[in-house]
Amino acid sequence: MNQNLPQELDRESLGQLSKEELVNMIIEQSKVIRELQQEIERLKVSREIEQF
Repeated sequence: MNQNLPQELDRESLGQLSKEELVNMIIEQSKVIRELQQEIERLKVSREIEQF
């Protein structure tokens, strides 16, 4: 993610970002969420296999 973005995601900090920066942030967050969901599913399957 862009290093120029604020660390705190409060309303005031986000309000200072451009539309492009906000869109980029949303896209990056959706990628991370997708990766985390895939990792959760992988761990669930791994755990189910270990139980047998």
